[in-house]
Amino acid sequence: MENVASRRPGTLPSQYWPWDSAGSFIVSIPVPIYNRLTEGYWFGPQTYCSESFPSIYHEKAFILYNFLAVYLLPLLTICVCYSAMVYQMGHPSVEPVDNNYQVQLLAERSEAMRAKISRMVAVVVMLFTLCWGPIQLYILFQAFSPSFQRNYYTYKVKIWAHCMSYTNSSINPIVYAFMGANFRKAFKKVFPFVFKQRVGSTNAANANAHTEMHFVSSGT
Repeated sequence: MENVASRRPGTLPSQYWPWDSAGSFIVSIPVPIYNRLTEGYWFGPQTYCSESFPSIYHEKAFILYNFLAVYLLPLLTICVCYSAMVYQMGHPSVEPVDNNYQVQLLAERSEAMRAKISRMVAVVVMLFTLCWGPIQLYILFQAFSPSFQRNYYTYKVKIWAHCMSYTNSSINPIVYAFMGANFRKAFKKVFPFVFKQRVGSTNAANANAHTEMHFVSSGT
């Protein structure tokens, strides 16, 4: 039987970190190429960093590249990586044996952990899709749709879409934290008043159930 505790976790992230950083740098190269400092006026003279393209074809190519590199490629990457992770968790190294209770218990815990991580993966992928999708689709529609009109309504949609993309970075830590049992227990200890009413209703339900069981067992 393979000793699960003998594995050394945490080695792969340190090995792939330089490649991940290099890939992020290469993907971001077109951004400084097409950005320039421009002068403007907004409650006084201001200096802005804005995009500047030689032609409309360069602009559309950059927008399409940005959609693929910033949205579609990361979405496909997290789907493939998370799917591979969940698949590997579904194939434990220890096969359950009928006459071994400890191995069966380990297999049940592994299945529960796999279901929990599967839910977390689904939530993370859904949040990434919903939070980053609006601004990416807005930019594509603005660049490639001849019926797009610049007005106050589309400006408000753009601001909302930008806020959605920023929200993704703030929601993910909350998802990772609150889907973990240890964090939820610690949170309940720090803020017991939040769960006071729920705990009271749970205790009342348990008391009623205990009374019913006592009534049935007494035979009265």
